Amino acid sequence: MTASALALLLCLAAPAAAAEPPRTAAYDRSELSEFNDLYKNGRYEEALEGYKGVIAQQPANPRALYNAANALFRLNRQGPAILYYSRAFALDPRSTDIRANLDYALRQTGQTLVPDAVPAALHYVYYLLSDTELRAAALLFFWLACLVGAAGFLLDGSPSGKAAGSAAGVFAALLLLSLAWYGARVTTSPFSSAGVVVKAGGARILSGPGDNFKTYASAPEGRLVRILDSTDDNYFEIGLQKEGIKGWALKSEIERL
Repeated sequence: MTASALALLLCLAAPAAAAEPPRTAAYDRSELSEFNDLYKNGRYEEALEGYKGVIAQQPANPRALYNAANALFRLNRQGPAILYYSRAFALDPRSTDIRANLDYALRQTGQTLVPDAVPAALHYVYYLLSDTELRAAALLFFWLACLVGAAGFLLDGSPSGKAAGSAAGVFAALLLLSLAWYGARVTTSPFSSAGVVVKAGGARILSGPGDNFKTYASAPEGRLVRILDSTDDNYFEIGLQKEGIKGWALKSEIERL
């Protein structure tokens, strides 16, 4: 089967309504200038309230999340600061400011952004695109493979048809690459299906979802944890990869990224 025919079959086999990736809200730094002035004057609580107001209107505004994290860090609220830095990093992983401050905040709690065995350049490339951008890229390559493959199928046998078939193969390969990249991120990234301990003093880890279960470990404030499960009421099942343990913690002590 030719590449163009394969791409056409892939296109026809797709669901009628493909899911649209979430949109990232555009932001204007000038709208934050008033709160930045408060921050520069050491009025961190007031600046934080202003940043949170912007975030309430634009949850996908990485600059507001980053600035709120800075204010939280100045207020010595390490857990919430890491939460906001991590959310900003998920939206804008190429920002050197966000990467640097997230890494610094993580180091204050015994964690690092870049694992010791991973070269910094490789880590940067791995997070070059956000999850939203990876999904958008996969969707773009899918439709390009479909359209070019269909053209190649219709022009089969002609020089133009062969060129379209080759191009469809390239787009199909890029589609598979973007899907593999996204899949690897979902399964290996510490920021995937994750939460942050936001309670001052840390979170208790219980053997079951309830106060009647034994407390056998704890997670310090600011610790990134994997969220494995959730009850309908008050508890997350969490995992601590480094220690190789899992248990249950109150949702009031853990906040999802």
